[in-house]
Amino acid sequence: MNVTESLGEVGLPAPVDELAKRRWDAIVVGGGHNGLTAAAYLARAGRPVLVLERRERLGGACTLERAFGGDYVISPCAYVVGLLDEVVIRELDLERHGYRATPADPNLFCPFPDGHAYADFLDRDRTEEHMRAQGFPERDIAGLRAYEDTYRRLRLALRHGNRGDSWRMPSPSRAELERMVGGDPELISILFEDSIADVLDRYIDDQRLKDALFGQGVIGTFAGPRDPGTAQIKLMHHQGDLLGRGSVWGYVDGGMGRVSFAIAQAALEAGAQLAAGVEVEEIIPGGGVKLASGEFIPAGIAIANADPKRTLGMLNGEVPADFRERLESWDVRSPVVKLNAALSRPPVFTAAGDVDAYRAMIAVTPGIDAAQEAVDAARRGEPRFGFAEVYFQSAYDPSVAPEGKHVMSVFAQYAPYELAEGDWDSRRQEIADLILDGVAVYAPDIRDCIEALEVLGPPDIEERIGLTGGHIFQGEALPFQMWDRRLEWRTPVPGLYLCGAATHPGGSVIALNGRGAAQAVLADLDA
Repeated sequence: MNVTESLGEVGLPAPVDELAKRRWDAIVVGGGHNGLTAAAYLARAGRPVLVLERRERLGGACTLERAFGGDYVISPCAYVVGLLDEVVIRELDLERHGYRATPADPNLFCPFPDGHAYADFLDRDRTEEHMRAQGFPERDIAGLRAYEDTYRRLRLALRHGNRGDSWRMPSPSRAELERMVGGDPELISILFEDSIADVLDRYIDDQRLKDALFGQGVIGTFAGPRDPGTAQIKLMHHQGDLLGRGSVWGYVDGGMGRVSFAIAQAALEAGAQLAAGVEVEEIIPGGGVKLASGEFIPAGIAIANADPKRTLGMLNGEVPADFRERLESWDVRSPVVKLNAALSRPPVFTAAGDVDAYRAMIAVTPGIDAAQEAVDAARRGEPRFGFAEVYFQSAYDPSVAPEGKHVMSVFAQYAPYELAEGDWDSRRQEIADLILDGVAVYAPDIRDCIEALEVLGPPDIEERIGLTGGHIFQGEALPFQMWDRRLEWRTPVPGLYLCGAATHPGGSVIALNGRGAAQAVLADLDA
């Protein structure tokens, strides 16, 4: 079976009644990229493992779908790659299974209302030359260099220090993390306390540059740039090393779902069984799972790729009170709206000049203060535009659109799950217009380019993907839910493990969550 050719629609490996007759060492509940990763590692170790995915398509939030009449291929929720861990790529031989990535260059482009812009190229010298041409003073060019070097020091200390890789092991405690960064007060403050605005203020004077950069501290987060802990969001998203270029982001050939499909192919090759269109109704730890269709499939271990609240809702049996309380209180509020569009042509960003903005991740915002006001409004139930990143997969990969056409995706904030007035069905277009108006400030022809548009608010993502609250990271990634406060792969429920984005090291397409869960299962089985 070729998972990519079927766009993850793998069906059943055998009739359900036959699957129920087998004894599985482990059943993975949910076929997102982390669940598939866990299955691949277990199968490679010779363990009988079955993945059960509720939807007809594998991949979870990192999948591919035919859209807009079937002529376009989009990844509805995951757009760019930057954190997929190199050890998973290597160990599962993902490139042989079709994974290819190209770093975006410029990696980031941000237009300003005054007609100038900031472009972050893969070549630092080129970035600084562009900044000089745009009139940025030398003190801010040096300040930006120091700001980036500070985050680079943090990444190297946490992922390549002499104490090991903090992402490939169970989470270190706060005290251990402080030791890993050498007790450096600046790095500790960024790790646990600072807002992204605080950190930018320490390094940079030009407000335009601060506006260009704060988005990395709030993306996917129900928080504003002045809220404590948002500096850690920037850190989480800059812990990767894409193709040896460090913490940059890029596009996957064919779309982000190709990551999940390559992992699924590796799992199949190793002997895992993958079943789509099979909904699990109950998890009986140590016993197996009961399907919504009534069948029971036995297994000694259940590995939940579902989010914490859905997992809790499926658990049948004794759940320790403190663990239940932790899952019930897990913060899954999301302010994120996803726009996916078919375009007749790329829009023109008027501040681009000689920069090919189409090839960059584009940050658009009315500024730090407006973004903070927007999140405060969203907390009251009022949607307001504060920040967005705009992506054009077709700039690097024309295969996702018909010849001469293009695709655009927008990761926008802030619009809450629950609106103070009306509901998403009645206000979806209004909220989309808020976002498009924000983009149109810098690309006035944006609406002229759109031939078809899909708008996904938090309730839509919840319904479509199965993520409670519509949170694509399975929960907030601020310090109060990160590191040793993230969920662990092992749980206090015997026979139950977790492998989703709510576990260490965090959300995004990383795959170490699934690898870590599989390693925990194998260690316990071999004990």
